[in-house]
Amino acid sequence: MKFIKLISVSIFSLFLLSCSIKTTQNNKRTVSVSGKGSVEVEADNATIILSVITRAKDIAQAAKENAVKMTKVQEKIIEIGISKDNVTTEHYTIYQETNRNYNTGRTTYGDYVVTNKIKVFVKDLTMISDVIDNALKAGANELSSFQYGITNKDSYVKQARTLAVQNAHDAANLIVTTSGALLGKVLTINEHTNDFALYKVALSRADAMNEVAEESSPVSTPITGGKTTLTFTVDVTYEIK
Repeated sequence: MKFIKLISVSIFSLFLLSCSIKTTQNNKRTVSVSGKGSVEVEADNATIILSVITRAKDIAQAAKENAVKMTKVQEKIIEIGISKDNVTTEHYTIYQETNRNYNTGRTTYGDYVVTNKIKVFVKDLTMISDVIDNALKAGANELSSFQYGITNKDSYVKQARTLAVQNAHDAANLIVTTSGALLGKVLTINEHTNDFALYKVALSRADAMNEVAEESSPVSTPITGGKTTLTFTVDVTYEIK
């Protein structure tokens, strides 16, 4: 079902973080302030990393079993409505398990392990539960990560940056004019930002979700919308006239 979801934006600002007034060696007075701007945005997409992990004594057998299961997983995800272009290979590894006995110095070799991870980009957040449940039922045995995203992040970044600069200017102007002087030009400006990390959901291996993945289970994986806060802080030094 196609729907339009209203993205709500809440803007928060901190008027004054810190300030200081100094006089330089050439008798030029300055004021230094910090301004902060934050924009809280509701996510409108999600990225899911799903894995198929197989083990076998024979490397060829492990790879074959993995390929069969992963093919079924991808086919099922596409079948429920995810575009083929939004299902891509994220990581593929093959290694042999080893066990080192430090008392004897001997190393024993175990099964070959094949791991195939795919990245699924979901534009419709209402489909997240279906993607997870159907992938697990089709053969995925690890849900490696889940991360919300924002489509038009640049516009929100601009809002946060603008708020930070405005708040710094307002704080400096208030301090200077209250003391009977005038605010001059910007001498220096430094910007600090958060890492724009989107809201992530920590997920355990699929054995913790087996009940959800079972065909007989009527329960759907509960997924709720996520939000992220984009924050900028600027340190600005102004001349005092």
